[in-house]
Amino acid sequence: MNKFIVFFAGLLLISCTKRQEVIPSITFLNPSSFERIAEPIVISQSKINSILGDNNSVVIYFEDENGNLIPFQKDNLYDKVEYSLSIDFDANQSKKVFIKIADASYKSDFTAYTNIRLGKDANADGIYDDIHVEVRDPNHLPGAFPVLYQAEGISWENDKVGFRSYWDKRNGKDIWGKTTDKMVLDSVGLPNTPSYHEIEHWGADVLKVGNSLGAGALAMVRNDKLIRLGATDVASFKVLTEGPVRAILTLDYKGWNVDGESFDITETISIWKGKYGYKSDVVLKGSNQKIVTGIVNIHLENDGLQVVNPNENYNIIYTFGTQSEFKDNLGLGLILDTNELVVSKKAPNTGAGTSIDGNSPISHTYYAEMQSENNEVSFYFFAGWEKSNQEFSTKKGFENMLINEANKLNNPIIIE
Repeated sequence: MNKFIVFFAGLLLISCTKRQEVIPSITFLNPSSFERIAEPIVISQSKINSILGDNNSVVIYFEDENGNLIPFQKDNLYDKVEYSLSIDFDANQSKKVFIKIADASYKSDFTAYTNIRLGKDANADGIYDDIHVEVRDPNHLPGAFPVLYQAEGISWENDKVGFRSYWDKRNGKDIWGKTTDKMVLDSVGLPNTPSYHEIEHWGADVLKVGNSLGAGALAMVRNDKLIRLGATDVASFKVLTEGPVRAILTLDYKGWNVDGESFDITETISIWKGKYGYKSDVVLKGSNQKIVTGIVNIHLENDGLQVVNPNENYNIIYTFGTQSEFKDNLGLGLILDTNELVVSKKAPNTGAGTSIDGNSPISHTYYAEMQSENNEVSFYFFAGWEKSNQEFSTKKGFENMLINEANKLNNPIIIE
């Protein structure tokens, strides 16, 4: 009898040990027949709660199947908590991510691969503070001196590429070509630093914007007229998150007066680690109109606009050529929702395309008209500079990247 008790107790101990070894996890499946590098993964707090129980205060981190830490960030977006990760997948690969519970003092310390920068010299003393929330003065003009905003506005970057918005009534978008995976834009465009129009150790400003829509700036088609997002009654900026995996900012414009009607427009821009572009989610308040974005063509000499339909849900328009400021290869592309895309067109090449006052008509631009029933549209803008990646030294290399990204969007990672 005693032997039986000992045997039963041993079985019970083994059973408990096995139960203790079960670590909560989530399994992700790549449904595609191609690899996916730096794939964006978002896990909602509700998904975590469904696995761990309803305990929003528990501190967690993530490990792969080999026990390696997975870089992540915990984001609170509009009172909605979610975790963002960036994971590599082989073709058709299934990966298990383990959820580990940490003590309350745990702090993640991952390398930052995204960054948002609005430097403001509020005291005109040459010192630019890093601003995360800002309301722009309605009287702020292009070219004003002393320079209020570092590099003329808001910059965002990851380990591959950077962008900036001229934060005045031009509201144009430009490109920072990068040759480093380090975050550099906190120090670019400061007084007594090298010009960002010359190639430095990190890269350079590679785009001529002029009167165009540059790298995905916004406009509207109204009464058959193409009208840039210009002066507004209020323009505000806010950083929602930035960290090792992704960065998100909002640009909120109120009182955009177009042909006697007032519109409000909000653009939410997100950039993820490992991507050569950013995503823009646009919400227009007012009557239903065609929202526009575009690609500059000032230096484009050959081929013109390329159109690719990689799948049923996304369209690609892009340009490629020796169109950087350094006369080397640069690809510029848009991935657009097929259900939102109305038409793509070319703006007239009026004038030299070099004005910086924000008042001139849009020119030197290939543009896409988008429209939806709820006045909400989204697009992805990509930039491939050959000095960033030799794949972009050829048109085919750039096109392949765009097709790959569009096919990823069409076949999202599955949570099993």
